Amino acid sequence: MNAPKPAVLPTRRKRIGLYSMDLQLRRDVATRLEALAIYDVQTADTEAFLKGPPADSRPGLVILDVGVGELLADPRIVEARAAWGDVPLIALSGELTSEHMRNLVRLNAADWLHRPFDGKDLLASVTFHDSGSEAAKSRIITFIAASGGAGATTMALAAADHLAAKSSERASATCLVDLDFQSANCSVYLNLFSEFDMDGIIAHPERLDVELMDVIKLTRNPGFTIYSFERPELPFELSGPDFVYKLLDLAAYRFDEVVIDLPNVETPWQKSVLSTSDEIFIVFELNIASLRQAKRLYTKIRELRGNKSNITLVANKHKRKLFGNHFSRRELEKVFKAPHIKSVSLDIPLLSDALNRALLPSEVHARARFNKDLKLMFRERLDAPAR
Repeated sequence: MNAPKPAVLPTRRKRIGLYSMDLQLRRDVATRLEALAIYDVQTADTEAFLKGPPADSRPGLVILDVGVGELLADPRIVEARAAWGDVPLIALSGELTSEHMRNLVRLNAADWLHRPFDGKDLLASVTFHDSGSEAAKSRIITFIAASGGAGATTMALAAADHLAAKSSERASATCLVDLDFQSANCSVYLNLFSEFDMDGIIAHPERLDVELMDVIKLTRNPGFTIYSFERPELPFELSGPDFVYKLLDLAAYRFDEVVIDLPNVETPWQKSVLSTSDEIFIVFELNIASLRQAKRLYTKIRELRGNKSNITLVANKHKRKLFGNHFSRRELEKVFKAPHIKSVSLDIPLLSDALNRALLPSEVHARARFNKDLKLMFRERLDAPAR
């Protein structure tokens, strides 16, 4: 089993601020939420809430215990709530008078739970309001090859590495989901394998939760999280689509950046992935067969998404010789009727060396032309402000 290792960067946790004068309540709520392995609960008394959000670790959600209303009568509460801005607030309380309830409404509380409350009600409230604030920020970046061997898997790995390399925090907020269950090349390329038995989870997708996501993940130190495993029969299993959708939903919920390696085969989830991706990279080779497939795929995605979709066309294995390529950049732009087609140099020795050593190409020779081409493309398409 690929168990979590202390040296590996942990999956990103979402901050929750819990403010109460009841020490036991703080312990109980923090223990319950942190058991999910996705939340980092910062606890303090209500005086800390009245001082406003901390500058260095601002929570994305606040749980505030107002007791039996005494805190609502504090004149500082209105100014404090304004300082917290649009951070969702879940209020906990005992019996409140009608006046206290009106004050609670004025504080723009997102939800209210009466003490004692059921743990499931608390979790439902937290996940509902959290999914409306942080999960929506996840960016889905999909790589799909026009033909076999075009290089989409290599570029998906490079993109995840590019995003994760910015900082340790970005690394823990980046994951790569390999949807090629026939070969699971994302894990094979890096010589990473999981011994976890997926049969029970695939047969019952409802079992997959945030805790199991930590168990089935693959990691490199330092680096990003990878979900990749070989299961050739999965696309044909009745529960296959439900499992894939659950996996993608949880990945989008837990990570800021989700890179997907999507094979160019018809699966129940292909259209859904292409429809919801924020960025799509179509990778093709400079030959007639690959160009024809790329054109068909490009047209399909445009019809599916409309003209607003962010599609990047990548001519891979480009030979930087005067007579080395059969198609010029201008000819490619005419074929696709799209400007600014990207090209990536062919470097067989580099890629072979990386594959044989289970390394990323950037780890073998960061200054190689292949890596420079990728870095330039990712800076423009992934690092630039939203277009």
